Amino acid sequence: MNKKSLIILICSIVAALGLAAFVVVKNSDFGGKPEFSQTMFASRDSSLVKKVFIADMGGNSVLLQRGDKGWQLSDSTAVTQEMVQSMLATLMNLRVDYPVSEKQIPNLTRVMAASAIKVEIYEDAPKFTMFGHKFFVKERHVKTIYLGPETPDHMGNYAILEGMEEKPCVLKLPGFRGIITPRFSAMKQDWVSHQLLSTKPTRIQTLEVFDCREQAQSFTVKKVDDRHFDLYDGQDVRIPRYDTAHVFNLLAEFRDKKFQSIAVGLEKEKVDYILKNNLFKVITMTDINGNTVKLNCYFMDEEFDYFDENGDKLTDIEHLYNQDRFYATVNDDKSKLYILQYFVFGRLVQTTLTQLVTPAHP
Repeated sequence: MNKKSLIILICSIVAALGLAAFVVVKNSDFGGKPEFSQTMFASRDSSLVKKVFIADMGGNSVLLQRGDKGWQLSDSTAVTQEMVQSMLATLMNLRVDYPVSEKQIPNLTRVMAASAIKVEIYEDAPKFTMFGHKFFVKERHVKTIYLGPETPDHMGNYAILEGMEEKPCVLKLPGFRGIITPRFSAMKQDWVSHQLLSTKPTRIQTLEVFDCREQAQSFTVKKVDDRHFDLYDGQDVRIPRYDTAHVFNLLAEFRDKKFQSIAVGLEKEKVDYILKNNLFKVITMTDINGNTVKLNCYFMDEEFDYFDENGDKLTDIEHLYNQDRFYATVNDDKSKLYILQYFVFGRLVQTTLTQLVTPAHP
């Protein structure tokens, strides 16, 4: 190869590398300043979103992650999927209504520094795209949004996109009348799923109900096949005849049961007292795969005293405990006390053996 040909080859290689570098930089999704547009806050595709980190100025934060079993918190706690889908739909449809005026920016910046909600979005994204092909796709931080206070008309929120701090905007959702921030809570309890029980009746192998106050009312239901169950008393003696409709209705209660909340702020001495003295029912359900859920139910001490018409304080046991709610632990985990409502769990905790063997319609 002569000298002239070598020079031409080198120049061609340099030109090709330069063109490739230009294309890479031009098509890179990272490292450049975002361009102002009506959709600059929005995610391009919610299916690509893998993590969302939300934090407020009060020190609260949550990290939501997409996993094989759906979305969950960073500690694998299940979350309400409907709330996550609402958040993702919001991210997809965020629109800039208008930029904040220069006159408003200094005051808005001070307000947001004290009260903004930070939202970091992570997606499966390429390092760059060239000739329609994506290269080096992996989970990457794609944008950070700072959500500020609602607008005076309560129809949107002030917001700042990281990298565009000089252009605060008002964000709105097309077709939605209201503010956006409730969909980006930094409080863990707002995301945690309240689902406590969710099992089809046909998947229940055994149901054991132990009545701590009246042990003669304890009973066990055992699966024979999808249409038949046997009923046993507390001594494991099979009862030949019982109200089948009542038993099936009882098993159907396991389809969908949610707790009201988790008890917080109780002193250890109070919790120890409840666990030692207030147990009234133990419900153990085992499914056809051998998975067991054990619900220990505890009376909730009433906060108020009751008096009869003469002004005398009532001390009967039915008045010693809260008539609307009770505590429960799951699978003997005493570190967490759930608060359940009789309105929701009444049939599970109040059904007796006598009721099951007595036909509802003689």
